[in-house]
Amino acid sequence: MTIYAISDLHTDNRENRELVEQISTTEFLNDTLLIAGDISNKLEVIESTLNTLQARFKKLFFVPGNHELWVAKDDDHSIAKFERILALCSRLGIATSPQRVEDVWIVPLFSWYEGDFYPAGNINDSQLEGWSDFHFCQWPDQIDPLSYFLALNRPNIRGYDRPVISFSHFVPRLELIPPPEVLFFKSLPLVSGSNQIEAQLREINSHVHLFGHTHINRDQTIEDVRYVQNALRYPRERKMFGRSNRLRLTQVWPTSS
Repeated sequence: MTIYAISDLHTDNRENRELVEQISTTEFLNDTLLIAGDISNKLEVIESTLNTLQARFKKLFFVPGNHELWVAKDDDHSIAKFERILALCSRLGIATSPQRVEDVWIVPLFSWYEGDFYPAGNINDSQLEGWSDFHFCQWPDQIDPLSYFLALNRPNIRGYDRPVISFSHFVPRLELIPPPEVLFFKSLPLVSGSNQIEAQLREINSHVHLFGHTHINRDQTIEDVRYVQNALRYPRERKMFGRSNRLRLTQVWPTSS
């Protein structure tokens, strides 16, 4: 059994949807796939994509990202949308809570971001005016999304009797984001994650942590934890950086590290 990682599938895009459909229908039938958020903001696209992947893998794990929690003006708030997504996953048999898979525990961590990532030097936050979450996410009164999601994780923050692979959509530590001077979106660190995610993955003694959101792929070990982002990204981003138009799965277990 091999465990693979992917994030930011964005299958609202036809090219991305076709790449998901091109995954082998036979190669991974004994394997597990971890999906670290941002399939789509549309429930029907989320369901269709999960069904496509479920036919290709033995087991799927998923945590929602920010795009999943976008709501239309006449919809419920983002927490209600989140609960509908968890109910959908439960109906489909997609894991959103810790499960042991052979000799390893897989621990999904729900998350959001706050402005506690402050890179050295000045950061320009003028670009935040156009940040889509501020317009498309709606939160109930007196709900802080990061605190809410971290509290949902709390019952699962404990010791585990096997190695742990954790994953979240959002970034757990600033070192996993390039410095602002090389970023096109200079404000990215302020809407990427939180040190509190890092605190939770350290409490469960995670060996590997998968994340997404920034679309900046990484495979880096910091203080004995391997951090992986393997984002499919938008078609325009793959073209911009000269990446081949294909979906690559990153193996996160077994690991030689």
